[in-house]
Amino acid sequence: ERVAARRRGGEERRARAGAEWAAFQARKKAVAVVSLGRRLGGREAAAKAVDRIQAGERDKEERVREARVENIKLKHEIQNLETILKAQGEQVEGQHFMDFERMKKENQKHSEKIDDLSDEILRLKKKVSNTVHILSQFREKLQFVEAENQGRRAELLDIETVLSQKRDILTKTKQARDRLRRNNLKLQQKCGLLGHETLLRDFEEKVDTVELLTQRLEALKCHHAGLILTCRGIQKKNQGSQFLS
Repeated sequence: ERVAARRRGGEERRARAGAEWAAFQARKKAVAVVSLGRRLGGREAAAKAVDRIQAGERDKEERVREARVENIKLKHEIQNLETILKAQGEQVEGQHFMDFERMKKENQKHSEKIDDLSDEILRLKKKVSNTVHILSQFREKLQFVEAENQGRRAELLDIETVLSQKRDILTKTKQARDRLRRNNLKLQQKCGLLGHETLLRDFEEKVDTVELLTQRLEALKCHHAGLILTCRGIQKKNQGSQFLS
């Protein structure tokens, strides 16, 4: 009954330890994936890298666990043999001595194996600690960049607001300019040559030319009238001369 009770207690403790270990690994994986995602180019690549590291860590832990269990079993066997030998008061001889020495050697080997695996686990833990430290630095940097981006977003919103206001002012200014341009065109059409110095100068020259030509025409008309009167006088004289002849 005591053995069964201890076995049940051991199973329960093992289940709790397994659950806590799984929860710890899941939390560590979540932190590592989030921190390594930007560095490795995405969550999928980061998850694969973390899975490889955790798989190696699980394998080492399993090997250490098995070696420890085997070591404990051998220690119990040695203790049992030593207890039997002491109770009987006899020295270990023959095969018993060989078995005892063999178990001691196996225990020594397992101890050395456990030491090697412990060193390996320490290296892995140091590597994980360094990785977590790097991830923490990346997280702090990411938070700083996000805060900086938030401030720039606010500045961008302010700039966009000012730009929108200036666009409205520019639109209204263009509309006023177009209205003034249309009104100016209408005024130019109404004013005729006003404001066109070249056209006005040409017009003035043409007016002066017309006046000169008009005066010349009047002079020619007078000269023509004089010529007509002279011709008539000559004709009358010719007619009188013919009549007298």
